[in-house]
Amino acid sequence: MMKIFNKLNVLFFTAILAGLFLIFYDTISFNDNISLSNKKAVALVNETVITEDQFLRYATNLGADLDLSNDFEILDLLLERMIEEELLVQRGIELNLHKKDIGVRKEMITQVIDFIIQVEDNQITEADVRDYFKKNINKYAPTEKIKFDFIFLKSNNPNSVLLGTESDLKTLETKISNINLELDTKTFSEVKQKYNENNLFDIPQKLINLKDCEQLLGKGICNQITMMEINSVSEPIFGTNGFYIFKLYDIQKLEVNDDYFEEIKERIIFDYNNQLDDQKLKDYLIYLKENSSITRYDFQ
Repeated sequence: MMKIFNKLNVLFFTAILAGLFLIFYDTISFNDNISLSNKKAVALVNETVITEDQFLRYATNLGADLDLSNDFEILDLLLERMIEEELLVQRGIELNLHKKDIGVRKEMITQVIDFIIQVEDNQITEADVRDYFKKNINKYAPTEKIKFDFIFLKSNNPNSVLLGTESDLKTLETKISNINLELDTKTFSEVKQKYNENNLFDIPQKLINLKDCEQLLGKGICNQITMMEINSVSEPIFGTNGFYIFKLYDIQKLEVNDDYFEEIKERIIFDYNNQLDDQKLKDYLIYLKENSSITRYDFQ
């Protein structure tokens, strides 16, 4: 009788352990097959099931806030990306690229993409680079270069609804009048040393790209500077928490010629290589899809 009882205990605990193992296995495994009868599937990729739960976790990790009853176009795009990632993981397993835990999908996908890109080096010629440059000329069109300086005056109403208005400007009238008077007898840099109230950044005293100006001051202000006459001084222009008085020293428009091409050639080659690498990955994913068994199921 005791032997029978012991056998029953062994079977009982064995069943519990087996059940815990299956739960744990289902939780950590993303690649292994899952019975379609147990969980609703959204896709089947070479006999690997992608369940609705896995898909929703994937979408959540990407920051997507989805309505399964309405956002079908977004759902399809996300599912397509998930299928592509699964294909890359499967390919990585076939190529024995998983040097780390197979469950680390991001690491696996990165290894496979690196493998795809490095299988064949990009063979590019001077003619290829120039052709790419011409096709993307708007991307590389040179900007104007300008040399200017400014005097910044802090607003007396930084926390007021008057900030940036004519009323705000009037509170600085005396200081602005003194600046204009001194500019008649002193250089702009001398007057700046006395009145400038900006301690955050300074402008290099050389020609700089208009884009660099825009990063510092904003596109609207820089456009106003480019419309000034050389060696002229502007009226006060409102910026963040104050007013700028600008002096334009020089302006230069760059031409798209061979010298300019050579100046940015390394950047063009870098961008061109990236485009080729992106196309390699797209082509390889098409190849994987064409040679795989993929079934998609309705979200409804």
